[in-house]
Amino acid sequence: MSKVVMRSNVKQVLKELRAFERDIPFILKETANDIAFEAIKKIKAEVQGKLNIAKKQIPNAWRVRKATKSRPYAELYVDDWSWQKKVLEHHYYGGDRQRKGIEKAMIHLGLIDKDEILTPPPGVKIRPSTYVKIMSQLKLFSKAGFMANETKHSRKRKEKRGQDKVRYYFVRKGNKQGIHPGVYARVEGVNHPVCILRVASRPHYKKRLDAVTIINKVIERRMRTTLTQNVEKAWAFRRAKGW
Repeated sequence: MSKVVMRSNVKQVLKELRAFERDIPFILKETANDIAFEAIKKIKAEVQGKLNIAKKQIPNAWRVRKATKSRPYAELYVDDWSWQKKVLEHHYYGGDRQRKGIEKAMIHLGLIDKDEILTPPPGVKIRPSTYVKIMSQLKLFSKAGFMANETKHSRKRKEKRGQDKVRYYFVRKGNKQGIHPGVYARVEGVNHPVCILRVASRPHYKKRLDAVTIINKVIERRMRTTLTQNVEKAWAFRRAKGW
């Protein structure tokens, strides 16, 4: 009867397992980053789709802090100091929104209440430069942490150059005759005050955006496939190098 010799490949298996152990930090890093960048695409699409926002910078407020081999997890975040956070925050958490610079200054001066906000009349869009002009003329910058108030001399110089058809801005408290409280302007060629910003009660936003749910769905749907792809990538790289 002939003998059958069984040759063990235990040494080779152990070698490959040790190699795999060294690849784990790379695999985890790549997987975390792949998941994070897919999730952030979904988050940006949600912001763009659910909010009526023209500015492209708003969805791009979301950033990825990439994973590394020593820190095998990625972070999705919005910078706490960015102006976009003030725009997005109440859509994620609901409730009231943060006050803008002009609102903070007018609250400080007692021109509006802390539970009130300023909002343009329906259909009116206001440029950022207009807010600057309003704050300058009403001398609100010193109350908002800046010093850029308009002087009589600078106002006359602009009027002389024809740069601005608004003669001046002023605040109306409102009355029983239907005058709504807010910021008004005297405009050249218009014989009545023009409402620029209306005073309104503080809003109560509903939660419209949910980044956590999006991230969890991406993890649930893509984790296994992405992990497998990165394991294969690590092994392919090792075979190519002959390690």
